[in-house]
Amino acid sequence: MNILMLVSRLNIGGTEKHMLSLSPYLRAHGIRVAVAAKGGPLADSFKRAGVSLHIMPTGNNLKKLAFLSSILAKGRYQLIHAHDSKSFKLAAALSQQHNIPLIITVHGTYHREDALLAAARVSKRIIAVSPKLSNWLASHHIPMNKIRLIPNGIDLATFRPSLKKNRWRKALHLPSSAQVLVYAGRFSSDKYPLARKVIQATEHIATRNRQFIGVLVGPGRRRTNLKLLAAQVNHRLGRRAVLIRPPMTRIQHAYYAADVVIGTGRVALEAMACAKPVISAGVAGYGGIVQSKKMNHLIECHFGDHGADAPISSKKLSTDINRLLNHPNRAKKFGKDGMRTVRRQFSIPDVGSRLIQLYKEVGGRQQASRPKKNMA
Repeated sequence: MNILMLVSRLNIGGTEKHMLSLSPYLRAHGIRVAVAAKGGPLADSFKRAGVSLHIMPTGNNLKKLAFLSSILAKGRYQLIHAHDSKSFKLAAALSQQHNIPLIITVHGTYHREDALLAAARVSKRIIAVSPKLSNWLASHHIPMNKIRLIPNGIDLATFRPSLKKNRWRKALHLPSSAQVLVYAGRFSSDKYPLARKVIQATEHIATRNRQFIGVLVGPGRRRTNLKLLAAQVNHRLGRRAVLIRPPMTRIQHAYYAADVVIGTGRVALEAMACAKPVISAGVAGYGGIVQSKKMNHLIECHFGDHGADAPISSKKLSTDINRLLNHPNRAKKFGKDGMRTVRRQFSIPDVGSRLIQLYKEVGGRQQASRPKKNMA
């Protein structure tokens, strides 16, 4: 079976990493994956994973549709799978023009409503990555019989515990004796308030704890604003306690260097797979320390990305960071519990097999419905 995946650009983000992590598994199980996108920092990673990459042209949608139509004509694709708002409308038009079934994955509540609803009308199935997101889709009058829950898959060979914390600190130019907080996420407008609160919490802790530093890692347009805030905090403290780092293609190295990780969605799952204690905080609100008694609820909410019980505050963040730093044995237990949860529920084989089943359900039905050629 041949699948054409669409995404606007191959950035270092959760959506793109989700696609990348699943591609080798799909390929090993007879699913040929091709990706059409504008390129981006993860392009070479997709090529190394054996994915056929089609670089989209610049210009209007008519030009892009013509380009994608030529790909479909040559590649004998049985399915189109779109992953973000900019690709939803293109995918819906392609599906209708070429009579190829469409699946879309909705990764968050940030999708443009017009693009989402247009694609949902044409799509055979809509994948939601969390239970809360399934409910959100239903609230937008998308039929429940179209919605399927398939979470993010985590590559456990890439994201795994490491005992060499100081090695990674040295590689990242972080002091070996420090207590290190890592926040990973997009520096975009929707997540900028959270990043600001992480900096505020870092300053509050660092005022009393000279061993503490906060490292914020990610892509996005608000980097300049965050660097300015960090410089102001560092000036007040008289030392570099807040570090703003560019996005990392191997973000696991930052997790390895951390004592505590703040994240949401895929970041939370990746850090948990590395057996790190995690504080759940996202655009929807605050989930707090990830631990067994709250695990099911946090999974439902995608660790603060699709739902939460409370708003985020720098006070809550600093309180929970200190709880983990001051009780390392408890923090270690939380990390191990998180690792076991990811291995049990979010491994690539588990998630990949569910996706293949859906592909065969939709693609197989389409092939069966096509009239056979007259062999006479």
